[in-house]
Amino acid sequence: MATNEEEVIVAGPASLGATVAYPSKEGRRPAIVIIMGTGKLDRDGNGPGSRMNIYRDLSDLFVEEGFVTIRYDKRGTHRSSGDFNSAGLSDLVDDAVSVTEYVKSLPYVDAGRVVVCGHSEGTMVATLLSEREDVAGLMLLGGAVTCMKDALRYQSRLMGEQSEERKGITGALLRRTASQEKTDARQDELFERCLSTDEDTIRFQGVRICAKWMREHLSYSSEDYAGMLRGFGKPILAITGTADLSADFRSLDSIKDVPTATCYAPEGVNHILREIDDDNSMTKVKKQYLRLSARPIHPGTRQAMVEWLSQFSGRGHRGAADRFPAPHVKTTGIALPGTPPCRRG
Repeated sequence: MATNEEEVIVAGPASLGATVAYPSKEGRRPAIVIIMGTGKLDRDGNGPGSRMNIYRDLSDLFVEEGFVTIRYDKRGTHRSSGDFNSAGLSDLVDDAVSVTEYVKSLPYVDAGRVVVCGHSEGTMVATLLSEREDVAGLMLLGGAVTCMKDALRYQSRLMGEQSEERKGITGALLRRTASQEKTDARQDELFERCLSTDEDTIRFQGVRICAKWMREHLSYSSEDYAGMLRGFGKPILAITGTADLSADFRSLDSIKDVPTATCYAPEGVNHILREIDDDNSMTKVKKQYLRLSARPIHPGTRQAMVEWLSQFSGRGHRGAADRFPAPHVKTTGIALPGTPPCRRG
């Protein structure tokens, strides 16, 4: 199915540069708002020295399945106005609400079938948005049910474990500078600095940090996000790969008993939804992303999204799923040691 795209500006607290993609403007179609993760990547998922196209790839997949999509630049980056460095979590949610309301207003969109897809930090933004905006469903990729503090602690633990396993000079340097104990201590100092000020930004170890952003993130726990998802009452798809170095797939277990939730932990799949082919080192993850982003999204992950989205598109399991066969995914949890078997593959 051909993809048509238009550049637009979404009005709100900040003017947001965005791309609307669609198969056609005939009738009223379901739509998906794509919310990106942390950092200054553009709406496609690219930045200086980092061309991954993760959000363009997701948009292309969704349009192929009959959806209108919108992806946008964060405030203060690329073609969006505002100040990125002083933008808090609440500002990111405000912007996501503006984009959602905009796409609902399009004459070729069915406002009752708008799904929000959040990736990484975008899973937190999407969950918070669902408390304010009426949406038909949530697709949470690489970070569902995880607060920022727990995500940072998870990354700290992985770095500490990998530094203990590394040999030679590299391993010795990592153990001196990136042990879990030292990383946790630096994080605790940063948290305390951010919580002890009302300023939007601070200088921490020579780097300008958005204290407002961190402060607002620290006000939410993973349990808070789980509670929001339990109360959502509409379809949820939560996917975190077992090789994700930014978010722990085991967090999905906290919503495995939610009747409207479908959870999937694809084996060996990383944060950008690709299957890994190396030792998955924290120190080489950026190079891994750049290399693997040239490959298609993991087939099982792709089919899980297509099957789940069919309830909004009415297309059954046709389209991309037919060309990427994988085990059927229908579950409310994931398999963990000592727990009843749920879906993990």
